[in-house]
Amino acid sequence: MSRILAIHNSHNASICETDADKIIYFQEAERLNKKKQTKEFYVLLNKYKNNKFNKIIFINAVNQSDSNKNAFEKALKLHNIEYDEFVYDINHHFYHACASYYNSGYKESFVLVIDGNGVKENDKFEIVSCYYFRKNKFKKIFKLYTGENKEYINNKDVVINTLSLGHLYKITKKILNFKEEGSVMGLSSYPSNKSYNKLFVEKFNHFSYVQSYLIDMYELGEDKTVKISLCKAVQNELERIVLKYVSNIIKNKKRNLCVSGGVFQNTVLNSKILDICPNLYVDPFADDSGISMGAALFHVNKNKFVKNKLTTLNLGDSPNYNFLNFKKGTHTTAKKVAKLIAKKNIIAIYQGKNELGKRALGNRSFLFDPRDNYAKEKINYLKNREWFRPTAGTVLHEHANEWFDLKSKEETPFMSYVFKVKKKEAPGITHVDNSCRIQTLKKEQNYHYYNLINEFYKLTNVPILLNTSFNLAGQPLVNSVEDAMKTLIDCNNLFKFIYFPEIGKIYEPDDFF
Repeated sequence: MSRILAIHNSHNASICETDADKIIYFQEAERLNKKKQTKEFYVLLNKYKNNKFNKIIFINAVNQSDSNKNAFEKALKLHNIEYDEFVYDINHHFYHACASYYNSGYKESFVLVIDGNGVKENDKFEIVSCYYFRKNKFKKIFKLYTGENKEYINNKDVVINTLSLGHLYKITKKILNFKEEGSVMGLSSYPSNKSYNKLFVEKFNHFSYVQSYLIDMYELGEDKTVKISLCKAVQNELERIVLKYVSNIIKNKKRNLCVSGGVFQNTVLNSKILDICPNLYVDPFADDSGISMGAALFHVNKNKFVKNKLTTLNLGDSPNYNFLNFKKGTHTTAKKVAKLIAKKNIIAIYQGKNELGKRALGNRSFLFDPRDNYAKEKINYLKNREWFRPTAGTVLHEHANEWFDLKSKEETPFMSYVFKVKKKEAPGITHVDNSCRIQTLKKEQNYHYYNLINEFYKLTNVPILLNTSFNLAGQPLVNSVEDAMKTLIDCNNLFKFIYFPEIGKIYEPDDFF
């Protein structure tokens, strides 16, 4: 029996605890300090005051400075956290790869990692990495770096003065004054007649950025039609480059592929990869939050391969219902809540441990009627998001193939892909390109959420609910009951109900006072 605690310090700082080779707790710092994408990992240690571990791993995923290591060791002493072994590491992309591979259930797989950048090594940053894993053995296939003044090839590693694919989205977001990188993907689906030249040219079998394109974006980025064209160009270039990497890795063989890094939060891209690589696993913690989990799983598997396929993302904090006034609220049932949704009420659901990753999966979600033609507009207005942002849906697993083209997937429980919609009865979750990001749901995966959707299905003959994260734009998902209460109050009656299925009650704003 070995108790391991891993923590990292880049954006989306997180902590992962394993015991007896299994993940028993995983949490992001942003859920606790309410600062989105925060690097302030110290808040994650409060849970472990006066605890002892067999091994503590600190991944300095930002740079090679020992000052971060020293600060972390001081924090451990401050919290009286003891350990038998301390591991200090600076790997970034490698632990992305571990998080994806060791959660995939595959015994062997290639792993592709692409993000804004990984750790700084001397004067260069890793931006693309490829590995091959077989059980608990691995080898690096290649790395692409950027940042040095010179360009060169070193065996299979390459250094190019280029813009990373992750930073391309960050720059586009800033130029177009969007709130999130995902907005670029969302707007790219709208039709446009304007076209642009390729943003990247091939160099050393990788990619080099055409800098003049930035000038076009700055000068033309205010016009709505041009914004659509720019986003489409960025999305098309991402797909072109990544699909080439995937093709070169798979080589028309039935190979497994795991992917991680912030670029693979792009669900449209992930769905395109499925067309050429059916055996695909997408890391649900593809942003930097998964680094601590990857480190913990690497050490779990270091001496003996442990084949554990990730089956749930509900790994965070348990609900603190003691903050509710149990004398208030209205007793209810899944059937009554389904009727409220069918009457076009936006309902928030709060239950169980909080789900981790960037997709709400029915424990911290806003729910709405997918039959509503204006569902997208209502949800985006509530959350203060851009008008064009698409909405997602949760479908009962047994009905998924009837409503969506799942390609090679039997299920998609973590909402990692978009699929074509087969029917017209759910316009509220159908994007302009007739697609939807979906979560398939089995009863054993989330009992209360399944029952609610099933009751809605009995009422409407639609086995789907619109599902989006229980938060407002620029804020992390709610974590505690207090977070949920605050969000309800801050919404100025744009939604009026929070459903707590585990206690069988629904609360309105007045019930919190």
